[in-house]
Amino acid sequence: MPKILTNQSDNAIQQVIATKLARAVFAGFEAMFAQFLNITLGAQSRFEQQKYHDVQSAMRERLQVYEREVKNVSNAVRVIAYSELNCPQTWQLAKNIYGDMLQNHENKPIAHTFFNSTFGAIWDDKKIRTVHLFVLKAKYRSEPRSYENLVSRISFKDGFNHAVKTLITRQVFRVSFSNLDADLQALQTTLMAGAKQQCKQVYELINLNNGFIEYANSLFFRNKACYLIGRCIAKNGDNMPFAIAILNTSKGLKLDAVMMGADQLSLLFGFARTYFMVDTDQPARYVDYLSVLMPHKKRFELFNAIGFIKHAKTEFYRYKVDTTKNSPANFKYIAAPGTPGMVMLVFTIEGLDYVYKVIKDKFSAPKTATKAQVKDKYSFVKQADRVGRLVDTHEFRYLAFDLSRFSDELLNQMKAQIGSSMVISGKALILKHVYVERKMMPLNLYINSCNNKALQQVMDDYGKAIKDLAGANIFPGDMLMKNFGVTRWGRVVFYDYDEICPLTDCHFRDVPNAQNALEELSSNTYFDIAENDIFPSQFKVFFSANDAAFNNFNNLHSNLFLAEFWQGCQQQIRAGYLPDVYPYKQSWRFK
Repeated sequence: MPKILTNQSDNAIQQVIATKLARAVFAGFEAMFAQFLNITLGAQSRFEQQKYHDVQSAMRERLQVYEREVKNVSNAVRVIAYSELNCPQTWQLAKNIYGDMLQNHENKPIAHTFFNSTFGAIWDDKKIRTVHLFVLKAKYRSEPRSYENLVSRISFKDGFNHAVKTLITRQVFRVSFSNLDADLQALQTTLMAGAKQQCKQVYELINLNNGFIEYANSLFFRNKACYLIGRCIAKNGDNMPFAIAILNTSKGLKLDAVMMGADQLSLLFGFARTYFMVDTDQPARYVDYLSVLMPHKKRFELFNAIGFIKHAKTEFYRYKVDTTKNSPANFKYIAAPGTPGMVMLVFTIEGLDYVYKVIKDKFSAPKTATKAQVKDKYSFVKQADRVGRLVDTHEFRYLAFDLSRFSDELLNQMKAQIGSSMVISGKALILKHVYVERKMMPLNLYINSCNNKALQQVMDDYGKAIKDLAGANIFPGDMLMKNFGVTRWGRVVFYDYDEICPLTDCHFRDVPNAQNALEELSSNTYFDIAENDIFPSQFKVFFSANDAAFNNFNNLHSNLFLAEFWQGCQQQIRAGYLPDVYPYKQSWRFK
């Protein structure tokens, strides 16, 4: 039972302990942030040295920093608090003291989230009231702030081409460009054409040498590339955002492509990509700046993109609550469109671009995994390089919903299938464990409503998605089309992770020839099969319901039905080869 303080002596110790708790959490936050930043600071050096395996290791290490420090602080707090550990009054006071300590802190919103995480780790499955958390009140929500110290500007007064050249030559690397003049010409021409097509005011002022280029002082590093982010701005405020991709090739640095406009930038900051490393101790202000460049992106998406995934969850929760409050009362949570899963119950609500996935109490045959194994698969995906083909997830514990928003049909389904993972308390439905993913059109539904040209394109990308994952040492496991989705760009991504595994854990085989007709006609398997044996020739069953889809896929990616292809991928992975994966269309690359 939580301790209740009653007398003056108790109140005195409460003040002392609450202050110590607040200081311990604050020290933990500062330690976490320093570790996060130290790993990030090495991004440019890893890029310059082409240490791409180290890039992946650093990303995995950085993902562990937050949870590790929350655990360290939680252990310290248990010692500090002692008998007051479960006292709600002490925690309420600690929260107030912590809030005062952060009054003028640069990273107050992220520090708030760290307190929430620590409190949640201590209280675990006890009833947690939002009064103990920095979440929904307006004063906990950061307003956009000035980002002037994060950006620089270059005037067009000496000509647009000169401004573009200055933009690139201001970037400092320990590696030289291999052919800067040619790269600059391609960049200047492409930016000019993009402005002409996308932003008339910018284009006119470029030609009048009026306006300027604004760019972020910190580069954005990810995988094998770094990105220079900014915008061309006209004097009336019209602007065209851009992101310039820089690669480090065997011959030196190279400008590879430029993405222009908010839509193209959104591909770069997509939900199936791994996180950027950005050298800044002012991440919230960078999110403010990115929000200007991509106003359709939600704040939680941008925090997530630059690696602050725990605070992104806080921002998502606010977005979820606001969206629900502002939607019509008849908008109900319903089962998500698509084929019901054997492992997950999936639901959504109109007006929200996300789905909620809860592990079922009992899996449908032939699934044999446990809940713990499924959680491990999702953790594996979080740590993996998603190469633009795996949907990112947010994992929540004790996530509350408005009970009145659930349709009777869904509520009955939930009670039957995930009863052990839900609690109904008053007007709230609380899920003990749930994943949140981006909503999209399942591939098996998409192909039933698209024309022949779109079918060919999506089947091509379906095959490319499988190959991209294979190159990143990821085998999807269950490759049925119902487990893949199609984004608004027509890009195919994978989102069902209960059978996913490292490609190198698999044993790809050809089906042995039968010794005689009796073996071939037998309903029993005539050869031994180990647990990790996989027979690519049998993948054709994934298309059993759609001949047109199979024909398109087979014409473009028939090698996926050969064990030899998969074995070749494994050999490349074991040899240390990392394929090039571009977060932009091949047609956008400079010649």
